[in-house]
Amino acid sequence: MKRDWDVIRDILIEVEAVDSAKFEHIQYGPASESDEPEKAKHGVLLWKSGYIEGIDASTYTVPGGEAVLATGLTWAGHDLLQTIRSKTVWERIKTTAKDKGLELTFDVVKELGKVAVAAVVSS
Repeated sequence: MKRDWDVIRDILIEVEAVDSAKFEHIQYGPASESDEPEKAKHGVLLWKSGYIEGIDASTYTVPGGEAVLATGLTWAGHDLLQTIRSKTVWERIKTTAKDKGLELTFDVVKELGKVAVAAVVSS
């Protein structure tokens, strides 16, 4: 599976809106109600990478499947979302990466985010 940064951005925005005080959660994984399998896979990856807080729900999925009940963002998840939340900044990050032939990794997104914010502020 290739990472889809638009899906990652959507998930971070979605999980940020979860109200853990009301015991809300979003399930990502094979048994999720989502009809978007890529979103389910990316949600699990974000959880395993430490960007999403959640509860391991793998025992409730098909054998061998990984799943998470996402309850919120970690500090790193909030930082990443702050970098890519603005649609203008996000589009500039993607355009700059493409123009320079860079693959989008978490580090590249963060660095290009700084450049994109500076460019938006100075224009």
